[in-house]
Amino acid sequence: MPCKDWFAIEKRYRIAVHTYSDAVNHLDSTRDFDAAWQHVESARTDADRARSALLVHQRKHLCVLMRGSSGHAEFSNHPAEESLYDELCLGDQGQPGG
Repeated sequence: MPCKDWFAIEKRYRIAVHTYSDAVNHLDSTRDFDAAWQHVESARTDADRARSALLVHQRKHLCVLMRGSSGHAEFSNHPAEESLYDELCLGDQGQPGG
């Protein structure tokens, strides 16, 4: 069962995703494409951070079962696996060194 903190983090993530989606949807109607694109990228980064915070909470607090591609619950306390998990979930998002 998700805890109270999970719901708060999930709400921030949901709002960030909606903000990103709205920014992308308004690209066609903007006069200043460069400023609009910067807004899109900023919103994407915020959504990525919010998603990362949600995954970190789920991973450390274990209040929500995480499912792998097979559909089975997955837990790991091995640091190397956590690093791999973060890389697989977050992927290379164009950051230096990523």
